[in-house]
Amino acid sequence: MVNIGLLALPNCLMSGIIGPLEIFHISNSVVESGKPVFGPVELLGVTGGGASFTGLPIRTHRPMQDAEPDIVIIPPVFCGLEKLLRRRRITQWLLKRHESGAVIATCCAGSFLLAETGLLDGKAATTHWNLVRLFRERYPDVDLRPQMMLIDGGHYICAGGIMAWQDLSLHIVSRFMGGEIASHCAKLLVMDGTRQVQTPYFMFDQQHSEGGADPGVDTVRKWMRRNYREHVSLEGLAATAGMGVRTFLRRFKRATGQTPLNYLQQLRIEAARHLLEVSTRNIEEITGLTGYVDSSSFRRLFKEKTGLTPREYRNRFHRLA
Repeated sequence: MVNIGLLALPNCLMSGIIGPLEIFHISNSVVESGKPVFGPVELLGVTGGGASFTGLPIRTHRPMQDAEPDIVIIPPVFCGLEKLLRRRRITQWLLKRHESGAVIATCCAGSFLLAETGLLDGKAATTHWNLVRLFRERYPDVDLRPQMMLIDGGHYICAGGIMAWQDLSLHIVSRFMGGEIASHCAKLLVMDGTRQVQTPYFMFDQQHSEGGADPGVDTVRKWMRRNYREHVSLEGLAATAGMGVRTFLRRFKRATGQTPLNYLQQLRIEAARHLLEVSTRNIEEITGLTGYVDSSSFRRLFKEKTGLTPREYRNRFHRLA
């Protein structure tokens, strides 16, 4: 049998450890042969561990150093990440488990702990979309692909969003028990199958809040937020920042990680997403309201940025009764 250990980390989400625990138990129960594939799933305590993010205590089965699971799952952690990354005993134990052939699976910010071991250097990984900049600054040698919901690298698996423990758990069931069992579990639990991308969930304003170290660039970003529908020129933006064009381009890219054009496109797509979520305006109207002229070009750009067509996005996220 395959033994699974879930790390009960301080400030982790209870759903991120209880949910997978239940999915693995359910998958064992639907095996036609009656022989479970997964052994007892254990909650493993960490040195200096504490309560979950909600303050609820986590009752563990045994300390992580006494366990040798075949699969280690690092759950989503909602806060206190920097403090957690300084706990070398956790990364050392993960390295030891990797050397013994275990698969290390992460969810959301859990990918930081795996990256801290160095095992992701030169490899593809994903994490929560709101942690992308911090991850890239801290682990520049990792091939971060934030648009992906899940990446299976063989000896490791990374899942992106906070609730991506669902995708991660179903993927583990599929990998070790087969796609039919995973599909059966998903239907029983009324869950989507494994999602391919997390781009529909990106919130651009959260990733790029104002108040950086470059006042001139911040002035332009604020102007662009108020006037994203307007036609803009690079020369006009540079003048607003009080800089020459070349200096402006260099400093804007340093402050935001994007070109001014890409930044403007993101603002417009974010506005379009909001209109699709809360209004009944048609695509042609939304095209004009967000600064575009041609609805066909808008549709192509929208799908490029979100992974969904405008119609698909509205069907999934529309919030009107």
